[in-house]
Amino acid sequence: MINERYGEPQHELNVISSMLRDRAVAARQLVNWTSSPPQYWLLPQHFRTPWAGEIYEILLNGGLDAIDQRLQAFPNADPAHVTADAVAGQLYAKYQQMAAAGMPHARETLASSEYWASMHSALRDLASTTWQANTDSARHDAYVTVRAAQHPSTTEGVPFSLARGRTDDASAREKEVAVIGAILNDPARAAKFRYQPSSPDASPYWLQPQDFGDPATAEIWDALVTGPDPAIALPAATDPSLTPEQRAQAMIEHIYQRLSYNDYHRSTADPQAQERLRTDTNRAIAQYLARATQADFCPNQDHADQYALRFILEPSIPATVQELAGEVRRTGLSDAPLGQIAMELSTRQYSLDQLKERLDAAPDPVAANDAPTPEPVSAEPAQDASYTSRDSERRVLISLMQDPNQLRSGGPTSALAPQDFTQPEHAYLFEALQTLHPGAAVDPWVLANQAQRLARQAGTELSHSEIQNIGYAARTLRVPPAEQTAGHLVTMTVRRTARDASTAMEAAAQNPATRPRQLIDQTQAQLKQATYEALRHHEQSVPNLSRYAGNQATI
Repeated sequence: MINERYGEPQHELNVISSMLRDRAVAARQLVNWTSSPPQYWLLPQHFRTPWAGEIYEILLNGGLDAIDQRLQAFPNADPAHVTADAVAGQLYAKYQQMAAAGMPHARETLASSEYWASMHSALRDLASTTWQANTDSARHDAYVTVRAAQHPSTTEGVPFSLARGRTDDASAREKEVAVIGAILNDPARAAKFRYQPSSPDASPYWLQPQDFGDPATAEIWDALVTGPDPAIALPAATDPSLTPEQRAQAMIEHIYQRLSYNDYHRSTADPQAQERLRTDTNRAIAQYLARATQADFCPNQDHADQYALRFILEPSIPATVQELAGEVRRTGLSDAPLGQIAMELSTRQYSLDQLKERLDAAPDPVAANDAPTPEPVSAEPAQDASYTSRDSERRVLISLMQDPNQLRSGGPTSALAPQDFTQPEHAYLFEALQTLHPGAAVDPWVLANQAQRLARQAGTELSHSEIQNIGYAARTLRVPPAEQTAGHLVTMTVRRTARDASTAMEAAAQNPATRPRQLIDQTQAQLKQATYEALRHHEQSVPNLSRYAGNQATI
């Protein structure tokens, strides 16, 4: 079923093809009838192929009715050709409306006869009975489309990956299966996992697939509870005429088909998926799930939410924080503009907010425990050349001593702060420059006295020789404007702060005395500091210092 002509994701085209050939597919397989009101769980924005998303949106908004009307008007014509005519007509009308609204792209598309010919040909192929897709599999194709949008894979040909294994502990895996088995035994237990998230886009379940340590149980939980078209929403799951064993078997069969379909899509690039299909490993998993539904599989199936908190969600948090620490380090040390770094760090902050919200929604939140609060872990500042530049710091101070008005001139110099200077003498000299009137700041004796006073107030003693040397250089050397080097100092602070934050996050995650909620709070504090530094002058990117190399004085 690998599509070679269009080069688009096969599962996306299969959904469109199934709807074009059988309009009942949409209502029978793509609508969640248990929601109020019933709604489509596959949305146009889930399509990676823009034109496929457009066609899907048109089909949901009058396109299916247009196909029926045209088929009735031309009963003896080729159904695939008539279907293509109807949908292409709806698409053309949409672009006419867009063009009337002043959209240049729509006007260009309307004028392209080649585009409409190729679109009509593609629609005719998809509507043909020769298209290699079974309409009964539309639900699974739609599921893969949604999951590929929400969990894009870094491996070519693999639609999505829900989780990465964190442990080979058989006992931990057994406890994960016990939680799943409790839901299969009684789907009503899934209500214990529901909560009201603050974000309308968040899942209403506080236990998510990424919390599971085993990739297989992660996909099973997704197919059972949190994913689109979950097993607990099947009519058989709540059919009172069925026995509990029959209801569980119907849900397990749904999960089996889901796992097999996932492996089918992965098999083009994943040898392990190929092997699972060859040996029918998913059938063995289904048999194990049937055993897990029995009441004696775990001590108390009514405690499934407690098991999920202590054996799944809590153990996942240190692993999540360690992975997040690596992302913070890579982001902070990159050559990206500081605005982009700040945006990416704030995204990590948002993910932590959601994690904390889910943890608080779980039963008996760990934040209420009386465990002692460990001291936050802070990283020792490194003094290597990668994150400090004392000559640059001296050059900026000398320039500012010669012209203190630069502090109010805007640009990178205005974004400077004492923490951008890694040597105490430099930091207090800069703070003194900020507190003095420009007329007094140019006097080395007055400036040195103010710096020493500020340091003593903070309980620090400064090196007299370093301050004296900088004062002498300010009277005898000419250096470029401070803005030429200030950007470098700001960038080095962002890198240094991100590195220190990631180091502290890793250390806290590895500390067994740190409770999960405390770990999240400490990680958020580190991320906020790193994000603040990147936002302080968000337009400043890593400067090209060679631009000013010819003007730098030796200090």
